[in-house]
Amino acid sequence: MEIFGYVVRKLEPMRKKAFEVLQEHLPNRKLSTPLEILEIGVGGGANLQYYPENSNLTALDKNETFSKYFEDNKKKFSHVTYKKTVSSMAENMEGIEDSSMDVVVGTYVLCSVQDVKAVIKEVKRVLKPGGKYLFVEHVAFPDSHLGSKAQNFAAPLWRLFCDGCNINRKPSEDIRKGGFSDVECENRFPSNAWLFLRPQFIGIATK
Repeated sequence: MEIFGYVVRKLEPMRKKAFEVLQEHLPNRKLSTPLEILEIGVGGGANLQYYPENSNLTALDKNETFSKYFEDNKKKFSHVTYKKTVSSMAENMEGIEDSSMDVVVGTYVLCSVQDVKAVIKEVKRVLKPGGKYLFVEHVAFPDSHLGSKAQNFAAPLWRLFCDGCNINRKPSEDIRKGGFSDVECENRFPSNAWLFLRPQFIGIATK
């Protein structure tokens, strides 16, 4: 838990940047109309502080480890209206209706799911036409990079101590091939992140 918490804090600047990107993609939004947001793997609710004004939150998480922190955080941020939590895997969001969400948020979650392609398919299903999928993920180094060997060496222990997190996945192509009308994606290498987590990508996919 201590390792996981440390990692979450280290990735804070990238999560903040992701929501700045989201705001840039909502230039004509009417603040009087609530923004329906689904967050996959909401965890302790660390992203709530960055949500746009007048947001309605539906949380999806099968892991109750951080539920206490989520309960505390959802009381802190009055600009977010909590609707419900759906306890299910992201690969099968049965509790979420088709075309019901303006935004789906996923920050550092594709590393831990069982089937990335299935998650992307579900994200597209629940988004309204024109809806946005906001993502920021850490990914594998290119195979030719020395960091790739370090990631592959550390991967088994990392999964064990960091809640099933895979540090050597390459989910960006799955998003690009997910059937979205547009995908904007930018590679980042945050210097404050551990070497294993340094290659990252951040972006928006539009249904």
